Amino acid sequence: DKEIVILGGGDGALLYELLKERPKFVTMLELDEVVMKACREHLRSCCGDCLDKLEDFNYKIVIGDCVKTLDVMIAEGKMVDYVFGDLTDIPVSTSPQGEVWDFIRLILNKAMQVLKPTGKYMTHGNGASSPASLAMYEDQLNNLKIPVQFT
Repeated sequence: DKEIVILGGGDGALLYELLKERPKFVTMLELDEVVMKACREHLRSCCGDCLDKLEDFNYKIVIGDCVKTLDVMIAEGKMVDYVFGDLTDIPVSTSPQGEVWDFIRLILNKAMQVLKPTGKYMTHGNGASSPASLAMYEDQLNNLKIPVQFT
C-alpha cells in the first residue's frame, strides 16, 4: 500500500527488490538510459526483468532529470511514503562546498517536499571511513527547509 520514489537507481536492483514487497506504486527517476540498457543486458541477477519495460501496473520508470519530475510532483501536491536517494555518494571533502554538495542540498530539499508527514527518505551512507564527511552530511540535514529527524 506504499507509494515510493527512487531517485536514480539505474541498475534496477532497488526497483527489483522493492517490487517483491508489493508496493502500491514505485516511480523510478533515472537520467541515464545507457546504464539501464547495460544492466538489463549484463546484470539480470540484480535487476531481474523490471528494466524490460518502462511501465507496468505497479511501477513507472521516468527517464530524465529527477529534479524536473520532483518539481512537477511538488507543484501537483503529490506525496509519497518513501523516497530512496540512489544518485550520488556522500562526498569525501574538507568542506560542504561545490557542485556535488549543491546538488545534494537541492535533492534533499525537493525530496522532503514530496514526502508525507510520516514519510521516510533513505540513502546509502558511503563514506563510513570518513566521519568528517558524514558529519557534514548531517549538517546539511539539520539545515533543510523542512525540519527532519534522522538516525
